[in-house]
Amino acid sequence: MLSLHDFALYLHIAVGGCALLLFWVPLLTRKGALDHKRFGRYFAWAMYTVSFSGLLMSSLDFLFPLSLHAAGLELSQEEAALFLFSLSVLVLASTRHGWLSILYKDDRAPLRRPMHLALNGLLIAIGCILLAVGINSGTILFMAFGGLQAASGLGNLRYIYRKELRPKEWWLQHLGGLIGAGIGAYTAFTVFGGRRFFEEIFSSNFDSMAILLWIGPSVIGVTAISLMSRHYKKKFGGDWVVKRASLRSAMFN
Repeated sequence: MLSLHDFALYLHIAVGGCALLLFWVPLLTRKGALDHKRFGRYFAWAMYTVSFSGLLMSSLDFLFPLSLHAAGLELSQEEAALFLFSLSVLVLASTRHGWLSILYKDDRAPLRRPMHLALNGLLIAIGCILLAVGINSGTILFMAFGGLQAASGLGNLRYIYRKELRPKEWWLQHLGGLIGAGIGAYTAFTVFGGRRFFEEIFSSNFDSMAILLWIGPSVIGVTAISLMSRHYKKKFGGDWVVKRASLRSAMFN
Protein backbone atom coordinates (compact mmCIF):
# COMPACT_ATOMS: atom_id res chain seq x y z
CA MET A 1 0.00 0.00 0.00
CA LEU A 2 2.91 2.31 0.74
CA SER A 3 4.27 1.81 -2.79
CA LEU A 4 0.84 2.61 -4.26
CA HIS A 5 0.60 5.74 -2.11
CA ASP A 6 4.09 6.83 -3.14
CA PHE A 7 3.27 6.30 -6.83
CA ALA A 8 0.10 8.38 -6.48
CA LEU A 9 2.04 11.06 -4.58
CA TYR A 10 4.79 11.40 -7.20
CA LEU A 11 2.23 11.42 -10.02
CA HIS A 12 0.18 14.02 -8.15
CA ILE A 13 3.21 16.27 -7.64
CA ALA A 14 4.55 15.94 -11.20
CA VAL A 15 1.26 16.45 -13.02
CA GLY A 16 0.05 19.01 -10.48
CA GLY A 17 3.15 21.12 -11.06
CA CYS A 18 2.48 21.10 -14.80
CA ALA A 19 -1.19 21.94 -14.21
CA LEU A 20 -0.29 25.03 -12.16
CA LEU A 21 1.52 26.39 -15.22
CA LEU A 22 -0.99 25.14 -17.81
CA PHE A 23 -3.80 26.93 -15.96
CA TRP A 24 -2.58 30.31 -17.22
CA VAL A 25 -2.28 29.45 -20.93
CA PRO A 26 -6.00 29.08 -21.77
CA LEU A 27 -6.83 31.86 -19.32
CA LEU A 28 -4.58 34.38 -21.07
CA THR A 29 -4.90 33.29 -24.70
CA ARG A 30 -7.64 34.45 -27.06
CA LYS A 31 -10.85 32.52 -26.45
CA GLY A 32 -11.67 30.13 -29.26
CA ALA A 33 -8.13 30.16 -30.68
CA LEU A 34 -6.30 26.90 -31.36
CA ASP A 35 -3.83 27.37 -28.49
CA HIS A 36 -6.66 28.14 -26.10
CA LYS A 37 -8.51 24.94 -27.01
CA ARG A 38 -5.45 22.71 -27.11
CA PHE A 39 -3.97 23.88 -23.82
CA GLY A 40 -7.44 23.88 -22.27
CA ARG A 41 -7.63 20.14 -23.02
CA TYR A 42 -4.15 19.62 -21.58
CA PHE A 43 -5.19 21.43 -18.41
CA ALA A 44 -8.39 19.37 -18.11
CA TRP A 45 -6.49 16.09 -18.51
CA ALA A 46 -3.95 17.22 -15.92
CA MET A 47 -6.74 18.14 -13.51
CA TYR A 48 -8.38 14.75 -13.93
CA THR A 49 -5.07 13.07 -13.15
CA VAL A 50 -4.47 15.30 -10.13
CA SER A 51 -7.96 14.72 -8.76
CA PHE A 52 -7.88 10.91 -9.15
CA SER A 53 -4.40 10.64 -7.62
CA GLY A 54 -5.55 12.88 -4.75
CA LEU A 55 -8.63 10.71 -4.19
CA LEU A 56 -6.43 7.62 -4.14
CA MET A 57 -3.94 9.10 -1.65
CA SER A 58 -6.59 10.45 0.71
CA SER A 59 -8.52 7.15 0.61
CA LEU A 60 -5.37 5.22 1.48
CA ASP A 61 -4.68 7.68 4.30
CA PHE A 62 -8.12 6.97 5.75
CA LEU A 63 -7.58 3.21 5.55
CA PHE A 64 -3.86 2.99 6.29
CA PRO A 65 -2.61 6.09 8.16
CA LEU A 66 0.53 7.41 6.52
CA SER A 67 2.50 10.62 6.79
CA LEU A 68 0.55 13.63 5.52
CA HIS A 69 0.74 16.97 7.33
CA ALA A 70 -0.13 20.59 6.72
CA ALA A 71 2.32 22.83 8.53
CA GLY A 72 0.94 25.39 10.93
CA LEU A 73 -2.39 23.62 11.49
CA GLU A 74 -3.22 21.22 14.29
CA LEU A 75 -4.63 18.65 11.88
CA SER A 76 -5.09 15.01 12.70
CA GLN A 77 -4.29 12.41 10.05
CA GLU A 78 -8.01 12.00 9.37
CA GLU A 79 -8.58 15.76 9.03
CA ALA A 80 -5.68 16.14 6.58
CA ALA A 81 -6.98 13.22 4.51
CA LEU A 82 -10.51 14.68 4.58
CA PHE A 83 -9.26 18.04 3.31
CA LEU A 84 -7.24 16.48 0.47
CA PHE A 85 -10.23 14.30 -0.45
CA SER A 86 -12.54 17.33 -0.54
CA LEU A 87 -10.11 19.32 -2.71
CA SER A 88 -9.83 16.38 -5.11
CA VAL A 89 -13.62 16.18 -5.42
CA LEU A 90 -13.76 19.96 -6.00
CA VAL A 91 -11.14 19.75 -8.77
CA LEU A 92 -12.84 16.76 -10.43
CA ALA A 93 -16.37 18.21 -10.29
CA SER A 94 -15.30 21.69 -11.40
CA THR A 95 -13.16 20.41 -14.29
CA ARG A 96 -15.88 18.07 -15.54
CA HIS A 97 -18.60 20.72 -15.24
CA GLY A 98 -16.53 23.34 -17.04
CA TRP A 99 -15.54 20.90 -19.79
CA LEU A 100 -19.05 19.54 -20.40
CA SER A 101 -20.50 23.06 -20.43
CA ILE A 102 -18.26 24.21 -23.28
CA LEU A 103 -18.46 20.87 -25.12
CA TYR A 104 -22.27 20.70 -25.29
CA LYS A 105 -23.13 24.40 -24.81
CA ASP A 106 -26.93 24.87 -24.70
CA ASP A 107 -27.57 21.12 -24.57
CA ARG A 108 -27.55 20.27 -20.86
CA ALA A 109 -28.69 16.66 -21.22
CA PRO A 110 -25.11 15.30 -20.77
CA LEU A 111 -24.83 17.27 -17.51
CA ARG A 112 -27.96 15.49 -16.22
CA ARG A 113 -26.43 12.04 -16.49
CA PRO A 114 -26.16 10.11 -13.20
CA MET A 115 -22.36 10.31 -12.95
CA HIS A 116 -22.23 14.10 -13.14
CA LEU A 117 -25.20 14.55 -10.81
CA ALA A 118 -23.68 12.11 -8.29
CA LEU A 119 -20.34 13.93 -8.46
CA ASN A 120 -21.98 17.26 -7.67
CA GLY A 121 -24.01 15.61 -4.92
CA LEU A 122 -20.76 14.29 -3.44
CA LEU A 123 -19.24 17.78 -3.67
CA ILE A 124 -22.16 19.22 -1.69
CA ALA A 125 -22.01 16.41 0.88
CA ILE A 126 -18.24 16.64 1.42
CA GLY A 127 -18.52 20.42 1.62
CA CYS A 128 -21.14 20.14 4.38
CA ILE A 129 -19.01 17.59 6.26
CA LEU A 130 -15.94 19.82 5.98
CA LEU A 131 -17.96 22.83 7.15
CA ALA A 132 -19.28 20.89 10.16
CA VAL A 133 -15.79 19.68 11.09
CA GLY A 134 -14.48 23.23 10.72
CA ILE A 135 -17.17 24.68 12.97
CA ASN A 136 -16.58 21.95 15.56
CA SER A 137 -12.80 22.40 15.57
CA GLY A 138 -12.71 26.15 14.88
CA THR A 139 -10.61 25.61 11.73
CA ILE A 140 -11.16 28.60 9.44
CA LEU A 141 -9.70 26.79 6.43
CA PHE A 142 -12.27 24.01 6.72
CA MET A 143 -15.16 26.42 7.22
CA ALA A 144 -14.17 28.51 4.20
CA PHE A 145 -13.70 25.56 1.87
CA GLY A 146 -16.70 23.66 3.17
CA GLY A 147 -18.90 26.61 2.28
CA LEU A 148 -17.17 27.09 -1.09
CA GLN A 149 -17.56 23.44 -2.08
CA ALA A 150 -21.22 23.20 -1.05
CA ALA A 151 -22.00 26.46 -2.88
CA SER A 152 -20.14 25.26 -5.99
CA GLY A 153 -22.07 21.99 -6.13
CA LEU A 154 -25.41 23.74 -5.59
CA GLY A 155 -24.54 26.31 -8.26
CA ASN A 156 -23.77 23.55 -10.76
CA LEU A 157 -27.07 21.79 -10.07
CA ARG A 158 -28.98 25.07 -10.31
CA TYR A 159 -27.50 25.65 -13.76
CA ILE A 160 -28.22 22.09 -14.86
CA TYR A 161 -31.92 22.28 -13.99
CA ARG A 162 -32.67 25.92 -14.73
CA LYS A 163 -35.62 26.18 -17.12
CA GLU A 164 -34.15 28.90 -19.33
CA LEU A 165 -30.59 30.04 -19.91
CA ARG A 166 -29.31 33.52 -20.55
CA PRO A 167 -27.31 34.16 -23.76
CA LYS A 168 -24.14 32.03 -23.80
CA GLU A 169 -24.46 31.14 -20.11
CA TRP A 170 -22.60 27.92 -20.89
CA TRP A 171 -19.52 30.06 -21.42
CA LEU A 172 -19.77 31.47 -17.88
CA GLN A 173 -20.10 27.93 -16.51
CA HIS A 174 -17.03 26.86 -18.48
CA LEU A 175 -15.07 29.81 -17.13
CA GLY A 176 -16.22 29.32 -13.54
CA GLY A 177 -15.64 25.57 -13.62
CA LEU A 178 -12.05 25.69 -14.77
CA ILE A 179 -11.14 28.61 -12.50
CA GLY A 180 -12.74 26.60 -9.68
CA ALA A 181 -10.45 23.69 -10.58
CA GLY A 182 -7.51 26.09 -10.46
CA ILE A 183 -8.59 27.24 -6.98
CA GLY A 184 -8.46 23.64 -5.77
CA ALA A 185 -5.08 23.01 -7.39
CA TYR A 186 -3.42 26.14 -6.03
CA THR A 187 -4.89 25.58 -2.57
CA ALA A 188 -3.50 22.04 -2.49
CA PHE A 189 -0.12 23.50 -3.45
CA THR A 190 -0.11 26.19 -0.75
CA VAL A 191 -1.41 23.88 2.00
CA PHE A 192 0.58 20.74 1.20
CA GLY A 193 3.11 20.75 -1.62
CA GLY A 194 4.46 24.29 -1.34
CA ARG A 195 4.53 24.73 2.41
CA ARG A 196 8.33 24.41 2.67
CA PHE A 197 8.75 27.00 -0.07
CA PHE A 198 6.54 29.48 1.82
CA GLU A 199 8.16 28.65 5.15
CA GLU A 200 11.52 29.69 3.71
CA ILE A 201 10.09 32.94 2.32
CA PHE A 202 8.21 34.00 5.46
CA SER A 203 10.41 32.16 8.01
CA SER A 204 9.23 33.04 11.54
CA ASN A 205 6.16 34.88 10.20
CA PHE A 206 4.83 31.80 8.40
CA ASP A 207 2.42 30.71 11.15
CA SER A 208 0.69 34.09 11.18
CA MET A 209 0.64 34.27 7.36
CA ALA A 210 -0.40 30.66 6.71
CA ILE A 211 -4.16 31.07 6.76
CA LEU A 212 -3.92 34.04 4.37
CA LEU A 213 -1.83 31.98 1.97
CA TRP A 214 -4.22 29.06 2.15
CA ILE A 215 -7.43 30.98 1.51
CA GLY A 216 -5.71 33.38 -0.90
CA PRO A 217 -6.37 31.23 -4.03
CA SER A 218 -10.07 31.10 -3.15
CA VAL A 219 -10.36 34.84 -2.62
CA ILE A 220 -8.50 35.61 -5.85
CA GLY A 221 -10.34 32.92 -7.83
CA VAL A 222 -13.84 33.83 -6.65
CA THR A 223 -13.12 37.52 -7.29
CA ALA A 224 -11.86 36.70 -10.80
CA ILE A 225 -14.97 34.61 -11.54
CA SER A 226 -17.20 37.43 -10.33
CA LEU A 227 -15.45 40.14 -12.36
CA MET A 228 -15.13 38.09 -15.54
CA SER A 229 -18.74 36.88 -15.29
CA ARG A 230 -19.90 40.48 -14.95
CA HIS A 231 -17.85 41.42 -18.02
CA TYR A 232 -19.22 38.60 -20.18
CA LYS A 233 -22.81 39.02 -18.97
CA LYS A 234 -22.63 42.62 -20.14
CA LYS A 235 -21.02 41.57 -23.41
CA PHE A 236 -23.49 38.78 -24.15
CA GLY A 237 -26.58 40.54 -22.80
CA GLY A 238 -29.15 42.65 -24.61
CA ASP A 239 -27.47 45.98 -23.80
CA TRP A 240 -24.34 44.95 -25.73
CA VAL A 241 -26.35 43.84 -28.76
CA VAL A 242 -28.40 47.04 -28.79
CA LYS A 243 -25.27 49.21 -28.65
CA ARG A 244 -23.67 47.37 -31.55
CA ALA A 245 -26.87 47.57 -33.60
CA SER A 246 -27.24 51.27 -32.88
CA LEU A 247 -23.65 51.89 -33.95
CA ARG A 248 -24.15 50.08 -37.28
CA SER A 249 -27.39 51.96 -37.85
CA ALA A 250 -25.68 55.31 -37.27
CA MET A 251 -22.87 54.42 -39.68
CA PHE A 252 -25.03 53.29 -42.60
CA ASN A 253 -28.05 55.59 -42.34
